[in-house]
Amino acid sequence: MDGIIDNDLIVARVRALIADAVRQPVAAIPLDVRVDGSELGIDSLGLIKLTVRIEETFDITMPDLAAPGAGPLGSVREVAALVAEQVAARQAGGAR
Repeated sequence: MDGIIDNDLIVARVRALIADAVRQPVAAIPLDVRVDGSELGIDSLGLIKLTVRIEETFDITMPDLAAPGAGPLGSVREVAALVAEQVAARQAGGAR
């Protein structure tokens, strides 16, 4: 994604990517649901695919969220915040 994008847009797009990954409407994806929990039904392969889609969509590099020993992924809101941080760093000229 080119240009400056705001956090609300990032949250909406991350939510849409997650909804697509679990084949649910966006409205069925609450911001506080854990992405790596059983509530959404995403397994480790699904997390890897989701991570790649997020990276491609936002032109960023995400940490390997499905790696053994990786910290808990957190909520949809937390994933969106991580994406926003990565986007801001890229826009500020930081390394990908």
